[in-house]
This record gives sequence, structure tokens and C-alpha cells, in this order.
Amino acid sequence: MKADMRNIEVIAQKEFTDHLYSPGFRMLLGIFTLIIVSMSVISGKNGHNIFEFGFLDVAQVITLFLPVLGITLGFDSVVREKNSKSLNTLLTHPVFRDNLISGKIIGGIGTLVLVVFISVIASIGTLLLITGIDVGLSELNRIIVFSLLTFLYLSGFFAFSLLISIVSKSSESSFISGLVVWINLVLIFGAIVTVASSVITGESIVNLGHNEEALSMSKDLQKLSPASYYAEAVTGVRVSYGSFGISSGKETRGIFDTRVGLGTWFADYWTNLIVLITIPVLMFILSYMVFLRRDIGGEKG
Repeated sequence: MKADMRNIEVIAQKEFTDHLYSPGFRMLLGIFTLIIVSMSVISGKNGHNIFEFGFLDVAQVITLFLPVLGITLGFDSVVREKNSKSLNTLLTHPVFRDNLISGKIIGGIGTLVLVVFISVIASIGTLLLITGIDVGLSELNRIIVFSLLTFLYLSGFFAFSLLISIVSKSSESSFISGLVVWINLVLIFGAIVTVASSVITGESIVNLGHNEEALSMSKDLQKLSPASYYAEAVTGVRVSYGSFGISSGKETRGIFDTRVGLGTWFADYWTNLIVLITIPVLMFILSYMVFLRRDIGGEKG
């Protein structure tokens, strides 16, 4: 057991270091950080108090684009080593498959923690610095919950990309698969929902916003995207580019609504939290099952 833990620790450290020194990852992180800081500066200069007006603009950027970082962390985590044959060599040493996949998951999660920390500092930190808002224990607790929600949201995409990396034959196909899922489930999902609502209800797209049946249909269809659960819990609105920003209709306008307590927020959005937890957990379990059963030695890149 002690040897297994040591193996997992070494693999996790290697994964964490590889991610930090990856030029592609650092470039994406830099770009997203710059975008988030820019949006936060604009909101701050407009005098937006996130504990009064919400966090809609910056949250939309995080919801739509930050999942790419989660995909970047996992898309070649296994397939790269499998095709270079280093995976076969590693498994000939006293390192079990469950040690390897555990180390990769822990290393990726550690990197996600860093990503979330940077995102929170870049967004909320910038806003608070510009507006000069005092932060008490209540506000700090909400920032912590927001950080947890963001971590769970990104973990789902990391876990999915890790699973795809296990079953893919090349890093390119793994990355493309991850991008296709991101584009369809997040980036253009709102447009897909709009078209589907129009087709199902028979209402023209320009009049969908005035059709109660279409709005209800759009609200139901948006539940198919993890982005809707994250955005709704953070802002109280299902942020979906190309579709309607549908309010949850609940008492709380997201995690930063200080008019009500955290208990009320949890009562309103506990199902969102459960979904955001369940997605990465299921993906990680599938990754374990597939990796432990897969014939690594017999595959060719």
C-alpha cells in the first residue's frame, strides 16, 4: 500500500509539472486570464457590485470558454504515452494500472485547483479591488462556494477528456472529440436549443421569446448541458449563447445574491450541485473501468 501511494504521488507530480510546462496550456491560461481580467475591469469601472448586481458578464465568459482548459488537461494524458510506447514500458515496472490512472487524475485535479484559483483572483479579485467593496465572512463563503462550483464544472470536462484520451488512437482525434463536445454542449448549445424549440413548437425563431411553450421547451432542453447547471447556480440565469437567458425563477439570483442566506441558495440549487458533482465522478469511474480493461499492449497508434 505504501509503495502504491508513492507511485501515485510520483505520477501525480509528473502530470502536474507536465501541465504547468506545457506551452499550449500556459498560452490558453494566459489568454483566458486576460479576457477575464478585462471583463472584470469593465464591470468594476461601471460600478457593478457582484453582491448586488450579480456576476453575469464574467460568469458567461467562464461558462462558455473555460471548459477548453479542462479538455486541454486530459485529451492526451493517456494516448500520448500509449502511442510513444512509454506506457507499456512504465507498466512493466512495479506500477499497477490503478496507480497510473489515479496519479493522472490527481495531477489533473491539482492543476484544476490552480486554474480555479487564478480565475477567482483574476475575476472577483479584480472587481473587488476596483470597486473597493468590503468582504466579510458571508461574502467570503460565497466566493468559496463559487470556486467549488467552478472546480466541479471544469472537472467534468477534464474527466471526459481523460476518458476520451484512453479510448482514442491519437492525440489529434482525442482533442477534436473534446472540442466537438464543447462546441455542441456549450458554445452553440443555445443556438441548437433555439432551433429545436422552433421546430418542435412551430413558432418562428424571431417570436420564440414571446411564446410560453417555446420558452418552457427551451428551459427543459437546456438541462441537457452542464453549462446551464453551472451558470444557473452562479447567476440565477441559464446562460446560453444564441438562446434565451432564462431566469431560474427562484428566490435566489445565484450564489452572489446576498439578499438571502446560503441556506436558501442551497435549497434552490442543490440539484445543480448534485449534477455538477455526479458528472466528473461518473466520468472518472468510467475512466478507471475502461483503462483497467483495455489492452494497451495490443493497440497501435
